[in-house]
This record gives sequence, C-alpha cells and structure tokens, in this order.
Amino acid sequence: MQSALRTATTSARPITRLNGATVSRFLSTSRLLSSPLKSSTPSSATCPSCHVPLSPSQLSPLCPSCSTLVPPPPSTTTHYSLFSLPTPSYAIDLKALKREFLKLQQKVHPDRFGGQGEREEWAKLWSSRVNEAWKTLSNERERAEYLLSLHDVTIGEADPVTDPELLMSIMEIREALEEAETPEQVDSIRAQNSQEMQAAISSLVKAFDQTEPPDLEGARNLVIQLKYLDNIETVCREWSPGKRVEIQH
Repeated sequence: MQSALRTATTSARPITRLNGATVSRFLSTSRLLSSPLKSSTPSSATCPSCHVPLSPSQLSPLCPSCSTLVPPPPSTTTHYSLFSLPTPSYAIDLKALKREFLKLQQKVHPDRFGGQGEREEWAKLWSSRVNEAWKTLSNERERAEYLLSLHDVTIGEADPVTDPELLMSIMEIREALEEAETPEQVDSIRAQNSQEMQAAISSLVKAFDQTEPPDLEGARNLVIQLKYLDNIETVCREWSPGKRVEIQH
C-alpha cells in the first residue's frame, strides 16, 4: 500500500497518494520576508557577591570569580544563549545539548539553595528557564517554531490548514487507518509516517541553515506538516480495531 503522506520540501512539488495519483501543487510558493533574529545579548551586570563584572558573552548561572549563583538573565535571552549556542540554527547536536542541560540543572537545582532566600528564588527561575529551553530545543517541531518566532513568524493553534495537498493527505490517511484491520497494517502506516517526519526535518535544516536568507515560508509550511505528522504518530500509537480515527489538524 502506497502512503498518502507527503514529503514536505521547501520547494513546492507533487506528492504521492494512496492511489498513485498526484494532487495539485502548493497554492503558493512565496516566501515570507526574512527579518533579523531578535536580540539575545543580556545586559551587562555584576556579581551580587564579589561585584566582578559579568560578561554578557559568557552566560553562566555561577559567577566565574566566586562561583556563587547569580540572577537569571533577562527574559529576552534566547534558549540558544542559555545553552551557550551563540548562533541560532536548526541543526543541533542533541547529545551535546543534553550534556549541557544536565550540567546546568546540577548547578541551579533549587534544592541546593533551600533556605537561602533570594538565591533560592533565583535558582527556581534558572531551573524553569533551563527546563523550558531544553524542552523546546530538543523537540524538532518546537525548535522550528521557536526559530520562526525569533524571526517574528508565528503559527497559531487555530490556524486552519489551507494547503489542498495536506488536506487530501489527511483524508486519505484517516481512511487508511479506519480500514486497517491488523496492527501490522497500522505499523506500515506508522513506519512511512516516520520516514516522512525525517524528510521534513531534513528540509527544515535546509530552510533555516542552508538558505540565505532563511526560507521562512517554506519552514512555516514544514512546521504545519510536522504537526500533522505528529498527530498521525499519536493516532497510530493509540489505534485499536473499530476505534474512531480523529486526526487533528
């Protein structure tokens, strides 16, 4: 059975449907105008304990001079800066990111600062910021959405799907899952869906990191595609014979 899933790319091209026919191309291949990334440089400050100036380019929860906890950076500081990644990009070494996350959490865990008043509150804020940054950057779709937000491009939860290819694909996958009678048939759909997700992720690397300026319109379409593919993964995981199939989009 051929998959109805579409491999999203930053250049519009036809997709393969279950019946082998092709559907129409994207309604539009226009790009969003690329805007500069939002500033991620914290304002200069000094250590509250030893009063040594803290370098904005060396963001760390501990003072490099006296190793005491310092206040968290401004809210405008990006997730990338928290993890000492000066250049926001889509491609990330997830193993290195996790190592940095664990190191940071060890330094700012609130239990280390229990009963220390202001520093305990700082630790809670640091920990929350680090957790949020890790959750966002370690997830391929959320990382792409975050990068788009740095370019002032947002995708609302209620934004309708208007791409005719995507709408057709959603209907065909729903039908395939409703007609499936065995876990093996669903596993086949799920495996193809996984391949489509990897293809979309590869295209996001190209849209963000290998195109100058970044292809924001293409990246936005790919994020919408990934949302849809994520929902298919959930439906496949929760599938059971006769259960109503609902693919959110």
